[in-house]
Amino acid sequence: MNRLKTNGEGALAPFNTCTDSELVNRVRLGETKAFDEIDNRYRETLYRFLLRFTLGSELAEELSQRTLIRAFEMIGQLQSGEKLAGWLHRIAFRMAVAEKRGRKTVPLESLNEPAAMLPNRFEVEEEKQNLWNLAKQHLSPDEWTILVLRYRDDLPLAKIAERIGKNEGAVRVQLHRARKKLQLYFER
Repeated sequence: MNRLKTNGEGALAPFNTCTDSELVNRVRLGETKAFDEIDNRYRETLYRFLLRFTLGSELAEELSQRTLIRAFEMIGQLQSGEKLAGWLHRIAFRMAVAEKRGRKTVPLESLNEPAAMLPNRFEVEEEKQNLWNLAKQHLSPDEWTILVLRYRDDLPLAKIAERIGKNEGAVRVQLHRARKKLQLYFER
């Protein structure tokens, strides 16, 4: 079990000095104020991410808020060892897709529970596969690989660059181009 960070005098460390996993543990233990720090760390990043998929800043802001609310509601479902940033971005992406399709909410169970527990598990899995297939059709092989390594495998850009033998700047540019291509597709 993860131990909570203390300040040397036995008191819990301030939230802004905690790692993401420490914050998640503190929220799970009932310290809901710890989620304020998660909000502070990720709201702007989520907003910029969602701005790529939406037609306006107001909608991106609303979806960022909904993403954080959903994450707070589901924090107990974040798997041990799973990166908080990747998990939040997956929720945000699904919110954007649901918005694009005209649904205002995404079923809680579709975001993180094992597929075997879902009543419509085949539909959920099919939808995920369709999204990945769609991306594969519209991206170059390099862009596709980088997208998979970043968002499915949750690797940092430095690791992706190392794995595919390119520098981090080139990976960042290709990831940006891949997201732009997908954004243009979703705006149709």
